[in-house]
Amino acid sequence: MDEDILKVVFLTEPNPEIIEFSQKLKEMHNLAAGSLIEVMTAFEDLDLEHAEGIEDKLEDLEQMTFQMEEAMINQLAEKLKTVDDLKMITTFMQVSNHLLRVGEYASKIARITLLCDGMDHFKELESLPYLAELAKSTLDISVNALLNADFSEIDELEKLEAEADRETSQMFEEIAEYLRSERDIGTMAMYYVLIGRYCERAADEALSIAQKALYLHKGTRKKLGMEYHYGDSEAPH
Repeated sequence: MDEDILKVVFLTEPNPEIIEFSQKLKEMHNLAAGSLIEVMTAFEDLDLEHAEGIEDKLEDLEQMTFQMEEAMINQLAEKLKTVDDLKMITTFMQVSNHLLRVGEYASKIARITLLCDGMDHFKELESLPYLAELAKSTLDISVNALLNADFSEIDELEKLEAEADRETSQMFEEIAEYLRSERDIGTMAMYYVLIGRYCERAADEALSIAQKALYLHKGTRKKLGMEYHYGDSEAPH
């Protein structure tokens, strides 16, 4: 994050450690969100070697989370400059775990890909890559809101998350139709359902991050998601 942004948000001299933590959080976001897209490509191609490489890379995300938590706890043990510093550090600790869960979803998709050795897709993949893109977009918006206090796309975030719910629901219905009409696709169909759910959950994590960003920068506790406004969510939770 640019140091000038922190000065605008908090109107205080920024803590150098806070700036370092924000940069590390951005790095974690890039790894977690980017891995969703990368692992979906591996699954589309049923590329086991690619999937294994992604899983290995995501182990770094876990280590980054643990190291960041330890550093932030150490910082908490020392005197912080402002209450805003304390709020930001505790928020960063929570968000780092949201990003770790996103990385775990990507890792699970990689493991599913490894289980597909010798198998073929029974349909062209459309919904799953789209769900991965939706998840990444929601994460991009929420982390931008957190790090830059930019809430201009919150409405778009809620729409994208609702679209992920609808797409997941429609995909489940499509798979059910395939299962009624074709044999010997049960295992792959189950994998499709699991991967779709992981992508949807990643979008849910993005909403949680955005809610924490709203509280951090505006002091507002607000439930985000179209279902809270219109009861619009179709997919089961």
